[in-house]
Amino acid sequence: MNWFTLSRKHWSTTKFLALFLCSCFLIISCGGSPSNQQTGSSITSNSNRLTIGTTLKPRTLDPADAYELAASNIHYSLGDRLYTYKLGTSELVPQLATAMPTISKDGLTYTIPLRQGVVFHDNTPFNAEAMAFSLRRFIENGGKPSSLLEGLVDSIEPSGEYELTIKIKNPFAAFPALLAFSGTCAVSPNAYEIGSGKFEPTKFVGTGPYKLVKFSPNGIRLDVFEEYWGKKPPNQGLNVQILTNSANLFNSIKTGAVDIGYQSLDPDQILSLQKGAASGGWQVIESPSNNINYMVLNTQMAPLDKPEVRQA
Repeated sequence: MNWFTLSRKHWSTTKFLALFLCSCFLIISCGGSPSNQQTGSSITSNSNRLTIGTTLKPRTLDPADAYELAASNIHYSLGDRLYTYKLGTSELVPQLATAMPTISKDGLTYTIPLRQGVVFHDNTPFNAEAMAFSLRRFIENGGKPSSLLEGLVDSIEPSGEYELTIKIKNPFAAFPALLAFSGTCAVSPNAYEIGSGKFEPTKFVGTGPYKLVKFSPNGIRLDVFEEYWGKKPPNQGLNVQILTNSANLFNSIKTGAVDIGYQSLDPDQILSLQKGAASGGWQVIESPSNNINYMVLNTQMAPLDKPEVRQA
């Protein structure tokens, strides 16, 4: 991950963006938030909000059906999971849980204490019933990421108002890490249904530090959730501008039309921004990424059906 920052005054903000921008090339502007946005956009900005430019367009915001990076980035700002990762590490820490799970001797039963005093964005109280609902929905609605838990989990039951018991079919030491996946976040039982294919692609009602205000083809608006149980972000919200291509993103960064630019820029654009850091006033900061990119070759079609071509 490459971070580009133009001012130290934004460091208090970056920790709230670190999960939102969990695997990306990032540029942060030194000036105030821009007052003008890309032509045709319905998302506006002011000095108390951050404007983020990206070419990633979420297919859906429903956590039970989303596995792409574009949606996951949004989920980390809108929702909370039982566990998350300590910033900058691979260490699991409790989030909606209050401690790491107690595991039975046979490795099949996980007992998880839950946080009290948490409410969803629609003011529905969070408890073990709500968390059980969220995980069951993730599995039973049959979305694209449901296979993460579907073949592994045997049952999910509240064992107290703020205690959850999950039984799995076979011992699996990495099971708590699955509960940190963005799609396993808690969602309001009053806003969603359990049932095959019953998805809500354009809304999100979770417990995170931001709440969804607008989701359109041009952008996404997130406002600070004032009832958030944890530390609130040091801004009034995020405006995510969805740009059509890397050239528009590159120009928006260079002209200051966005405060932050990430995903995706071409290699020559990245090189230009790196070389222009001193004169442009931004600083390059690099951090390891957990994103894996790969390319698949169709060996059934010419010329890739020839081994010598693939070996070249």
